[in-house]
Amino acid sequence: MPELETSTIIWISCLSVGAIAWMIFISPRLVPMLAMTIHQTADDEIRKISIVDRITLYMASMLMFIVSLIMAFMFYEVVMRYFFKAPTLWVEEISRWLGGVIFLLSGLYAMQQRSHIRVVLVYDMVSRPVQRIFDLISAACIVIFCYAAATGYYKNAMMKLTTWELYGSAWNPPIPATMKPLIVIACTWMAVQTINNLIADWSKPKEVYVPIDDV
Repeated sequence: MPELETSTIIWISCLSVGAIAWMIFISPRLVPMLAMTIHQTADDEIRKISIVDRITLYMASMLMFIVSLIMAFMFYEVVMRYFFKAPTLWVEEISRWLGGVIFLLSGLYAMQQRSHIRVVLVYDMVSRPVQRIFDLISAACIVIFCYAAATGYYKNAMMKLTTWELYGSAWNPPIPATMKPLIVIACTWMAVQTINNLIADWSKPKEVYVPIDDV
């Protein structure tokens, strides 16, 4: 296993401690607010969110923290580069690293919120029982894709993790060793969230899409 630079170890430790502290002290306050969406506006529905939804919302609360970190890092880089003429080695790479985490996990939050782009022209015309059939087909397609992606990528991801593959740059963070397994985790949880959404929406009455709701 390759050795990490001291600065890389420090940053990984700081980010890990910050993430744990955020999950303990901040996330419990943010999750109820994140649960108050167009799909779950009543208090009784908020109290009934499943453990799957709650885990996804905890991930979403972490993404808010990561976005703020990237903004702070980029601001620091601009100041150091243009005011002090001392650009850093790590800002661009850690921003890319954290941005990749956001890219992978934000899809889970979008799935939980039912915020992905949907073509509802036919869906809104049919009865609720037919809509449930459409929901089953849609969920099956997503689960099959996620299963294929996760199982097909698992071996490569574990190889990157066990060998602790580094990025190969001057700062040399373990981006491949962390991002590749995260792809498998994101695909797996996407399938779980899809099944959870199907179960949660199964007994709901028919809803007709109103464009003004997205404004």
